[in-house]
Amino acid sequence: MSVNVMYWKTKRSAEDYVLPVLPSEMLPLHEYDEVHVNVSGGADSVATVLVALHGYHIPKEKIKMVHMRVDGDPNDKSKRQLFDWPQTDEYLQYLSKTLDIPMIVIWGHMSLEERIRDRGMFPDSQCRFCTSYQKRDVYAKWVRQFDDCKILLLTGERSEESTERAAKKVFQLHSTHAVGRKNRIVHWLKPIKDMLKSQVRQLAADYGIELHPCYEWVSRCSCKFCIFNTSSELQQTSRLFPEDWEYLKQMEHDIGHTMKSKDGKSHSLSAFTKEDQLPLF
Repeated sequence: MSVNVMYWKTKRSAEDYVLPVLPSEMLPLHEYDEVHVNVSGGADSVATVLVALHGYHIPKEKIKMVHMRVDGDPNDKSKRQLFDWPQTDEYLQYLSKTLDIPMIVIWGHMSLEERIRDRGMFPDSQCRFCTSYQKRDVYAKWVRQFDDCKILLLTGERSEESTERAAKKVFQLHSTHAVGRKNRIVHWLKPIKDMLKSQVRQLAADYGIELHPCYEWVSRCSCKFCIFNTSSELQQTSRLFPEDWEYLKQMEHDIGHTMKSKDGKSHSLSAFTKEDQLPLF
């Protein structure tokens, strides 16, 4: 006698990932005028939106997804679109339409390429000005236009990603917090800090959200030529964007600084990816 066994996968709700107790320094959620979710387009930011919307049940009318472009104004022909994934704009539109939440896209006056050339160096793990100047400062400048408001900022950092992120507090006052004449309250919460990568991706799947197409080629949805990309990931993106790849290698020569280093030694992009050993097809 044969026995047919059917296994059911249990769908987890975003409510399963809310913090057991919100930090005491926070206001009650309903008292915030706006909730900003920094959205890179990556899975962690998608999970953050889902937890906000379906976990904490924050009304979508209060939520704004905010994306910071590192390449600057896409309509400025003097700024080469070198580091932002070209698929991101379409993906952000998809996310906004699917969740029915507005997407705000902002950028600074200098592109990441211009910032690199101005400093004469690429970012590295000790000096990540790609994040500080092109994202955090851009968001902060945008927020400073608002007075007499209570804002809750949500970001998708997770402890599993690094010891540095694990050490950071789940809550803090944002740099734009100014309760004097400005009367601007800006609280910063990392609501998915304890979630695992597998849980983040499964949560998106459970709510029917497709992930950014860049995950076909890289493990993290950061810049298409990220300083943390592995050799194999850079090989992938070099094939996808050959003109940008050649331009990036020329940048190394122009500024006299390499994007990658290993064991304390600088390595050109060609050497790091061992281009002379790459198969043509």
